[in-house]
Amino acid sequence: MDALDVLDRLREELHVPFLQLKLAEKEYSEAEYQQLKTDLMNYYRDYVDHEN
Repeated sequence: MDALDVLDRLREELHVPFLQLKLAEKEYSEAEYQQLKTDLMNYYRDYVDHEN
């Protein structure tokens, strides 16, 4: 999938319709997509959600 597909899928799966990211213009594998999604969720948990 390309960068626009990745961004659209992240918006849908993370329920963040206005998510804006700068992604490299390349073809992403499913494994790369899953790693990106995990990294974003970890970043949110570690740096944004201060309740934990």
